[in-house]
Amino acid sequence: MKNLTRFFYGLWLILFLVVLFVLQNQIFNSFVHLTPNPDIFLFFTESFTLGLLLYGPAILFSKRTRYIYLFLMSLVVSIYLISQYLYFSFYGGFFQASALEYSGQVGAEWSTVLTLMTPKILIFLLSFLAVIIFFILERKGKIRSELLQGKEKVLTALAMLIIVIFGYSYLAIKDGNGQQKISNPLQTLQNLDSFTFSPNYLVQKVGIGNYFLGDVIGTVLRSQSITKDDVAFVQNWFSKKPPETAGKYFGLESGKNLFYIQVESLESAVIGQKIGDQEITPNLNKLASEGLYFDNYYTQVGSGNTADAEFVTLNSLYPLINEVAFIDFAHNSFDAIPNLLIQHGYSTYSLHGDVPDFWNRVNIYPALGYEKSISKNDFTTKEAGFETLSDDDFFSQSAQKISTFKQPFMATLITLSSHTPFIIPEKYQSLQIPTDSTLTDRQKNYLESIHYMDGALGSFIDKLKEDGMYDNSVIAIFGDHGSSTDISKELISPNDQTLDGLKTSRVPLILLASKLNTTLKGTISTPGSHVDLYPTVANLLGIKPPHTVLGQDLLNTKTPVITRRGPYSQIITTIVTPTMAYESSDSGIFEEGKCITLPQKTALPIDNCKTLYDQQSETFKVSDLVIKGNLIPSL
Repeated sequence: MKNLTRFFYGLWLILFLVVLFVLQNQIFNSFVHLTPNPDIFLFFTESFTLGLLLYGPAILFSKRTRYIYLFLMSLVVSIYLISQYLYFSFYGGFFQASALEYSGQVGAEWSTVLTLMTPKILIFLLSFLAVIIFFILERKGKIRSELLQGKEKVLTALAMLIIVIFGYSYLAIKDGNGQQKISNPLQTLQNLDSFTFSPNYLVQKVGIGNYFLGDVIGTVLRSQSITKDDVAFVQNWFSKKPPETAGKYFGLESGKNLFYIQVESLESAVIGQKIGDQEITPNLNKLASEGLYFDNYYTQVGSGNTADAEFVTLNSLYPLINEVAFIDFAHNSFDAIPNLLIQHGYSTYSLHGDVPDFWNRVNIYPALGYEKSISKNDFTTKEAGFETLSDDDFFSQSAQKISTFKQPFMATLITLSSHTPFIIPEKYQSLQIPTDSTLTDRQKNYLESIHYMDGALGSFIDKLKEDGMYDNSVIAIFGDHGSSTDISKELISPNDQTLDGLKTSRVPLILLASKLNTTLKGTISTPGSHVDLYPTVANLLGIKPPHTVLGQDLLNTKTPVITRRGPYSQIITTIVTPTMAYESSDSGIFEEGKCITLPQKTALPIDNCKTLYDQQSETFKVSDLVIKGNLIPSL
């Protein structure tokens, strides 16, 4: 009886922390609105198993050392859970081990992180606080704990090890092909897809803790090398790719300047919309009617967000999963559009109000072909109170700098004022939002920042017209990515035909070109995305893009398609053509998705989408290999 009592008092704190860990995993899933796991036994088994793996070793230590271990481990767990919650709240995905090298970019986001802090995160501090409280209570004699003796430690440790082995074996068996996965553990650990195709699905299934454990192991063991077979696959794919040909409007704007104006967090939902009787984006609305407005156009970004938008629009390649090309592959050889234009007598410039090394721009810009990069230190701050350079300062001073550029030129301008947390000084907030509005404070701030940006952009365009540069330029204005504010739910009509999975990634593309717009202007609903911008403007300038571009000229394509995959997984979530669409299920397994007609949205047998799905899967694979293997010189 005495041994059983000591055994209980030797384990009760550890078991308390393990059970609390299980509950924290479940509460986390509730906070991020993941669908409850239908196999709740599996979820609790795997969460309990990991909890035991984390806290169980404490039985091996002395009382003092045990508390130090539990203190440090509970602190790590608390920090991890809070970090994952804040990361998901900001990015809509889960923080992964492969993203640790990008942690230096977080400095620019601290103000946003602070706005996401809520009392909810105290739940994730409970284990850390519990260890401190129990330590104090034991020191005061209010509670009791015991140390296990030698043989008891060995037997208990052995029992814990058996439970851990059983727990993870049970996961492998439940997923199917269990014997193969158990007999080939190294391959199972290397391949995260051995359990699921979706990070969300994995967190739903086994908890956020096991998700990250698997990601860490997979990141360490997974090979990143490109094999000879990979190179052969890419070369064969490109050998079958139809050659780029001159399409309609080819060279119509030959010799003109090219502007890329990338607007921070600009969603299509705000275009043409009003708050009360006031237009949210009066200048963009006017430009959309003067030029070509693509209303079925979508962002392509992964974990690099704005940097990915730059990369895709400049290279017509897709963003990577779990990696950011701007950082990991900054010294590759690229067939980016600035490089192409230099070969045709252009000078090339990039202008942004951030520090030069943010997202490693200082290193990748030369590889992309920018001859000069103008950044934060080259501007003067006149409008105070903004977190970064205000868009009015940026556009007004950029106009002055651009007037000195050698023509023809390409200039990329990247705005900042509509960046999260979307808070601009009160004296620049000019939208009259009704007091009875159902908008959240975050949505109101977003609209104010977009309205402010719109005014600054309008003044910039007026300056280009005044200087005679507007008619001598092709100007592409586009949003880089969504705002993560759910503003589309508030502004878009319930009758809007955009698929639910695409509404928050629909961004505007406005194309302004004087000769083109005399015959072709208004709204174009051809499906397109960032990957298609490069070949579209190259055609207008009369320059054939290199064979390595993966997008299509939106003014000439006969087979338009947009394909999106999850920013943190290989899942193809959505494919859209003018007549058909594929939507993935939560599992990411093709056969569990759905195939529908457009615009009717009538269900089709899933096999009707198989050829399209396979084609797009191959395209993504080719894009990834081209980037990771630096294969452009060999192509």
